[in-house]
Amino acid sequence: MPVVPEGSRHATININGIDGGQPVDDTPSPCVADRCRAVFDRRFLMEEGLERTRAEIAALVAKAQSRMPDVKFSIEDRLVFEPTRTPENAPVVGALTDAIQQVTGREASLVASPGTYDHKHVARLAGVPQCVAYGPGQLDLAHQPDEYCSVEDIITATKVLALAVMKLAS
Repeated sequence: MPVVPEGSRHATININGIDGGQPVDDTPSPCVADRCRAVFDRRFLMEEGLERTRAEIAALVAKAQSRMPDVKFSIEDRLVFEPTRTPENAPVVGALTDAIQQVTGREASLVASPGTYDHKHVARLAGVPQCVAYGPGQLDLAHQPDEYCSVEDIITATKVLALAVMKLAS
């Protein structure tokens, strides 16, 4: 499935936090840190899977351990969400694609987003696996410094959602 924006078609790893030694804002001291902790956000693709991703990280840590045998390394999962995807033949997908065609005159395109949506929570916690993320705006502008959504996009999305709900509720 295509991922939008194009630059997000790869797995990522981000350092979310590093902690060790003295607090950064304190007065400097001749301190050699006795520990360091780091929190990473590793976004993996559906085709990678969680176990393969864990194995990749474990191999990297093992390599570091072999280079520094006196240093203790450990890995801990802090927050894990499997990628989710609603089947293309799900009623909600059909209702939305039909409504998009009817309102805009264009065929809907199904894409995956590298971002995080409530879909995973709705599927996992509420037991409703067939849901999608749909709304106004341009996905490649999301969370950018100049993010915006036009009034026209909001009106169009509202019409699409109304028609899709009517179809699903009938």
